[in-house]
Amino acid sequence: MKTFVSPGNAICCSVVSVAGIIFLTILGVLFDKEVEALTESVNDPDDPHAVAQACFTAAIVYGCFLAFCGCQALVHKYNARNQIQL
Repeated sequence: MKTFVSPGNAICCSVVSVAGIIFLTILGVLFDKEVEALTESVNDPDDPHAVAQACFTAAIVYGCFLAFCGCQALVHKYNARNQIQL
């Protein structure tokens, strides 16, 4: 099977993607509920629901990266297991 990234990069990308998904989902929920700390300042966004939607979209993109890099890590594990010869 063909791999595009090294095993270390695949695992690192997976970890960063999980962290990004968690952070962006929480941030999106907070903007969607119009939490005062995020929406009532001088530099607040005009449309917090649009910001929430952008956070959720970015979380979906991170989910795609997680799926790709997770598959790459599994391919590396599968290839390493098949190369062991007794």
